[in-house]
Amino acid sequence: MNLCVVSSFQGDVDEFMSMMEEFEEEFKSCVSDWECGVVNTNKAGFSKIITIVNVTDQERMEEIMSSPKMVEWDKAHNNTDIIYSLDRIN
Repeated sequence: MNLCVVSSFQGDVDEFMSMMEEFEEEFKSCVSDWECGVVNTNKAGFSKIITIVNVTDQERMEEIMSSPKMVEWDKAHNNTDIIYSLDRIN
C-alpha cells in the first residue's frame, strides 16, 4: 500500500529527520521504500514534510507510529499527520 504522509509540526526539519533515522531499522520491518520531501512554509519555527512510503505490513507500521517514543515526539512538536492512500497510474 502506497501512502503519502503530510507532517506539519513546530520545530526544525533536522529534528524530524533525526527522529526518522532513529526509527529507520524499525521502518525496514514494514515498508519497502520511503522518501521524504521538505515543504517551504515560509514560517519561522513551523515545518512541513511530505513522506511517500510503500507499506508492506500495515499492522507493524501502526505499532511504530503509535509507540510511546513516536507519540511523545508528536506531542512535543505539536505534530499533525494527514495520511493519503496513493495508487500508481501507469
